[in-house]
Order: sequence, then structure tokens, then C-alpha cells
Amino acid sequence: MLFKKKNEYKFIEKGRFNVDIDIKMNALEDPFSTIPPAEEMIVFLKQHIGPETNLVVNVGESVRYGQKIGDNPDAGPMVVPIHSPVKGTIKEEIEMLNPISGKIEKAVIIATKDDNQEPFYEPLDPEKESRNILLERVREAGIVGLGGASFPTHVKLNTSQKISHLIINAKESDPNIACDCRLMMEKPKEIINGINIMAKILGVKKITFATRTQEGETPEFEALLEENEISLERMRPNYSIGSEKLLVKEVLDKEVPSGKFPPDIGVLVHNVATAYAVEEAIEKGEPLVSRGLTYYSKEKGGKNLWVRMGTPVDHILKFVGDSPTQYERIILGSILMGPTIPNPSYPILKATSAVTGFTPNEPDPYREPLPCIRCGYCNTICPVYIYPQLIMEAEKKKDANRLRKLHVEDCIECGLCSYVCPSRIRFTEYLTNGKNLVRDD
Repeated sequence: MLFKKKNEYKFIEKGRFNVDIDIKMNALEDPFSTIPPAEEMIVFLKQHIGPETNLVVNVGESVRYGQKIGDNPDAGPMVVPIHSPVKGTIKEEIEMLNPISGKIEKAVIIATKDDNQEPFYEPLDPEKESRNILLERVREAGIVGLGGASFPTHVKLNTSQKISHLIINAKESDPNIACDCRLMMEKPKEIINGINIMAKILGVKKITFATRTQEGETPEFEALLEENEISLERMRPNYSIGSEKLLVKEVLDKEVPSGKFPPDIGVLVHNVATAYAVEEAIEKGEPLVSRGLTYYSKEKGGKNLWVRMGTPVDHILKFVGDSPTQYERIILGSILMGPTIPNPSYPILKATSAVTGFTPNEPDPYREPLPCIRCGYCNTICPVYIYPQLIMEAEKKKDANRLRKLHVEDCIECGLCSYVCPSRIRFTEYLTNGKNLVRDD
């Protein structure tokens, strides 16, 4: 047994609350299994923070594996291209609910022809190519932050602020996700190469790799970090410091002011899986069309899977030997933060780090919330010191000014306020809606 499980079952949060991470522990020992493509893939034309892309191929047209099928460069720098995860035919353009944005958005159905995975782009030599060429490849490869936010990586790497410190986030504190740890074990050289490419683009010398793993759990990776003069920082057992602002405070003891972001104080944070995706795009010509994720159900336990974006969840369930009809609800991503999909036909997106299935014997605890009793537990647990209960009241009134004064935009959407609420109020929904209300005001 490689991972020291007896010390890893709980993360201690603000207010002395414990987050139980027992369900991820057996997945840490499970190597990635690659899932073949489904007969039909459903690919959203927006899988990032920013404007939606437009279909740049025609319905009925044949496409190659990794070929760009969606882009909209006229909409500004925040647009990230979308690529075909298979060799096949564009069967239909549809509109459906995007589980990440919660809005009806465009998607395409691609009929798979075969399992060909020949890289679409020519490999680049990161030592010889200029910063601008590397940045352009990162964009063309469709890379976004794979920690969950889906922020365009080329924009983040091309920041106008002077960056003095790069932090690679491998904290992976979500209770049901283990794929980043497995990536460190199975692709250590590729991750290090990706980190070095990012450092070259940014022109930074100070790099810190932040992880919750303990000494001896990832020996090959740790040796490579030392060889490349990348400092290793072991995080204390805490769920919420996986958020980049809190991670900066934990690693560098620097406070990111309210309304600001890490680059404003000279720090950039990237997820470990994003570093791997950068390496694949530069050195192998591989666009971002697949990723690692962790599947969990009580019956199966945790399993790490390598899945192409656009793969329907029911195809994943069949692959692991589960029936799509046995689950009452399915969550994409963290069980504390991820959205529940309406049915298993919904596909995997770039932001999908996990799939968790719950049977009818595991009902949604937030289905029938009780009135708020003003106990203040949500305020006590909040890692960024805002007031979820007051924000909920302001959001119900659609009071953008009040929401702004309550600093709703500082919310990291960790889900702890919902998790501890004795009345089973889904505060996270009000907080997210409140942030959107302030941005649109």
C-alpha cells in the first residue's frame, strides 16, 4: 500500500469542521484505465470561461481526431477552440443544457468512425521556439485550467502583470477525486516538462509544487522536482486551501486582496493536469481532447479513467460495469461543488474531473430544505470570511448593490456552507447566482 491512508481520512476546516475524504482513498491506488470513444460523441462548443465558439466545419463533414471544430477569434482573447475527440462525421448541431454554465448552449454530435489517435498538430521543440509560438500553440490546442475553473490557459500565461512566482496546484483536496495524484505517479516527466514550458513562457525562476501527498508516496516525481530545482510544499490536511487565493496565502504567506487575483501580487497558479496538457500540446502536438477523471460509486469504489471530452456518462457507466438506470443522480466534478446532470446521456467536458453516482438509497440531501434558523454555522465555516446567509437573502431580492457590499465575488464556491447547513439549504446556488448578478449588473 503506497498511500498512508490512516492519516488521510479527514481534512480539518475553519471552525474545527472535518471533511471526510474516505471515498477517494482506494482510488489513489488505481491506475488509469482508458475508455474507448462512444459510437456518438456530444461535444459542447463552449467548455471554458469566455464567449462561445462557432462551428467551423459543416454538418455532414468528416473530421480528423484532434481537428478544430469550434472557434470564434473575433470574440476576443477569452475564446478557446474546441477539437474533435474522434475521427468521424459531424452528424448534427444541437442545443442543450451545459451542466457547467447552467445555460442552453450549442453542441455537436459526432458519429465515431474509428479509434485513431494520431496527433493533429506537429510537435514543437520548447527549447527552440519563441514565447509567442508556444502561447499560440497553447491556445490552438484548446487548453484551459483543468482544476475546475476552465479559465483560458493562454490568457493566464500571457498576463500583463510581472510574475515572480509560479505555483503548481496538486492539492486535490476534493473528497471524491484522485486523478491528479495518479497523474503525478504515471506521467511525472511529462508534468515536469509542462511546468518548465510554462516557466519559460512566463520568464519565472521561482516555482513551487504544492501537494497534499506525504513523503515517499510519489518518489519518482519528487526526485524529478529536486532535479529541476522546483521546490516542494506539502499542504496541511485542509480542503478549502485548494482554492488558488488561499493556496497563495498558505504557500507564500501573501494575501490576495478582495477583488484582486494572484497575478496582481506577482503570483500565478496552474493546476498540475494543466501542466501535463501544455506538455502534450507542445511536445506531441496533442490538443486537449481527453483528460483523467475519477469515477466513484459505493458499489464500485473509486476508479481512475482516461476519458475523451464528449463521452456520454452512460458510456462510462457501461465501461465500468454499472447500469445507467441504477443511479438517481450523477454529479460531474467535486461532490461539494460539481453540478448534477439531468440524465446519464450528458457528456464529459474539459472541466469534468470526476463522475459520482448516487443510488435511490442515497437521496439528495438538499431536495427539501427547511427554513434558515440563523445558526451562523455557514458564516463560521466560510474560508474567505463572507456571510452566506446574508448573501442568500440579498440574492433572493436580486439586490446587486447589497451583494457587492457583502463581497459575494470573493466566494470560492467550495460548497462548505451548504455541506454544514442543518436546514439543508443549498447556499452555493445562491452564492453562484449572486456572483453572476453582480457581474451582469
